[in-house]
Amino acid sequence: MVSFLEICRRAATGPIVAPDDFDMQRLVPNLQRVIAQHGLKAPPKDVVIPWDDDLADRIFLAAKDFLVETGVYCPDTNRVITFTRDELEEAIHFAPRECWLGEGKERRAMRPRRPEDPQIPWCHVGGGIPVSSDEIASAVVEGYARIPHADSMSIPALTQIRGLTVQAGAPSEIFAAIHSVRLGRESMRRAGRPGLPIINLLSTSASPMGVLAVTNSDHGLRASDGWLIVSLTEFKLDYNVLNKTAAILAFGGNVGFAAGAIYGGFAGGVIGSAVINAAYIIAAPLIVRSTYHLLYSLHINQSNSTARELLTSVALGCQAVSRNLPFPYFDLGYAAAGTCTRQLYDETAARIIADVASGANIETVHPAKGILMDNYSPMEMRFACEVAHAAAGVSRRDANEMVKELLARYGPHLENAPEGKRFQDCFNLDTLEPDPEHYDIYAEAKEHMRKLGLKLR
Repeated sequence: MVSFLEICRRAATGPIVAPDDFDMQRLVPNLQRVIAQHGLKAPPKDVVIPWDDDLADRIFLAAKDFLVETGVYCPDTNRVITFTRDELEEAIHFAPRECWLGEGKERRAMRPRRPEDPQIPWCHVGGGIPVSSDEIASAVVEGYARIPHADSMSIPALTQIRGLTVQAGAPSEIFAAIHSVRLGRESMRRAGRPGLPIINLLSTSASPMGVLAVTNSDHGLRASDGWLIVSLTEFKLDYNVLNKTAAILAFGGNVGFAAGAIYGGFAGGVIGSAVINAAYIIAAPLIVRSTYHLLYSLHINQSNSTARELLTSVALGCQAVSRNLPFPYFDLGYAAAGTCTRQLYDETAARIIADVASGANIETVHPAKGILMDNYSPMEMRFACEVAHAAAGVSRRDANEMVKELLARYGPHLENAPEGKRFQDCFNLDTLEPDPEHYDIYAEAKEHMRKLGLKLR
């Protein structure tokens, strides 16, 4: 199997291509070519969650062809990292079939699923959304850890440390990286779950120095946590990414590749985005030696992943992989609506049902496109996990009907979605319980899902 050192060698010695030429003369034409070669067409408009196994399998084949013909671009060297079909097939054959995460009683394996699989999905809880203070960060992570369905955690992104704004590349980034992990670990300890794995390392720091700063168990990090390597879109890995990968592999950590298509960009529409999403997951074990993958796909204009076309393209990409590659991955959705709004719960349910029925594990949906300070809470995260557990075994046809009904409710409001409330405005920070309004929204959303046929407890 191609070593990571060989990947780095090819980043320095591969074919020289100008940045725009990689996008417009290599990536886009190759994507269009494989779509035509495999006769790929989007499902009818009344189908949001497809159930066409033949289409899913052809998307998988197209994704493999695309990878071999296109490769991965390194902007720092203007070179293309290429690999042969045999090298890709070998990586697929030897891709990890499970990823062990966590410590003690929280240690467990993230495993692949298949479409309509009755196996309960892995539920990754939280998000790297910015927080305004240590108090909020600690409270929200403790609230997440109290969710019994949670298999792993994300810790928030600190924006300041003792009044000093966190800046990329500055010493404040290093201090904040270390501090964020310590806060997260202590919060999980208070919840009685100190062994929960943190697998979004590291949202507070994007630099290799930040990663190196926390590869020390005294800071609360462990090899049994998960370390995210985030790709540049589409199919670009710079030295920043490669350097972080080198450090994590040397440390012995679980590398998680984080990448997804930008719908409406170079990936194109429903089918193009589905091929790109599948290709990212297929490529993960080969290019960064990952043991799991985080898929996220966003709309280029709306910056969410709950629009109708996003639900379809992600479902197709997930089904393509889940039917043909037993490799652990989970999907992250971004909602337009913010915390403590009814619309957020509808968007969350649609995204989670689509994922689970298509064979994916899940990350809880990010409110308000994941960009508003303090705009998230454990309440909608718990709801996401409950929906995920209840959706295990649901057929894609039934999932399609559920999601269509939910879309009819929230679809017209995606472009002017309510921002909702901050965590501290809808939760009691002392008891970590939701206020009555938020609890009522949660209870109403659960009851609505029961009426749609989902067997929620």
